[in-house]
Amino acid sequence: MRVTYRYVRPLSVLYARALGPYDQSTPQAWETMSAWLEQHNARRLVKRGYGFFRDNPRTTPPELLRYDACIGLVGDLDADPAAGIDRQILPGGAYAVHTHVGSYDQMGDIMSKLHTSLVQKRGLSVDYDRSFMTIYLNDPALTREVHRRTELCIPVLPIRMPLSSNDDHEADIVEDDSIAG
Repeated sequence: MRVTYRYVRPLSVLYARALGPYDQSTPQAWETMSAWLEQHNARRLVKRGYGFFRDNPRTTPPELLRYDACIGLVGDLDADPAAGIDRQILPGGAYAVHTHVGSYDQMGDIMSKLHTSLVQKRGLSVDYDRSFMTIYLNDPALTREVHRRTELCIPVLPIRMPLSSNDDHEADIVEDDSIAG
């Protein structure tokens, strides 16, 4: 499985939230967002969708899991609380990213595999202070299932490596008088 690493910038988004197990809350949140976009004749303006998994299903009861279906700000659209659409900033940071092509049905299993083995095998740590994310690169209403492209993003802590320095410090220089002429 191919994994790349990317820094994602913080992004202002509109979102629809749904509660419950992710296999149920994900389509429910996107249904709310899609209906709202259709109502405002704005679906064609959306180039990417962002799925934000707010809670860890291993530590949060299933009925309390929060999923946010997000879109970047488009046109003059803004939060519409009466319709279940709010505004937030998705935090940025370093992510391990795998691009999945095909059905959405397998994404939970792939995300779990990325999280539990691949990221750790590469010497990284999962950053549990940030949420897992999916980036939908095409509209499922317009794209056949076999051609759907989704980036599965696991938040990681970057590897800290000492920086090399070309600065010589006097305390670090050892002079050898036997060499000096």
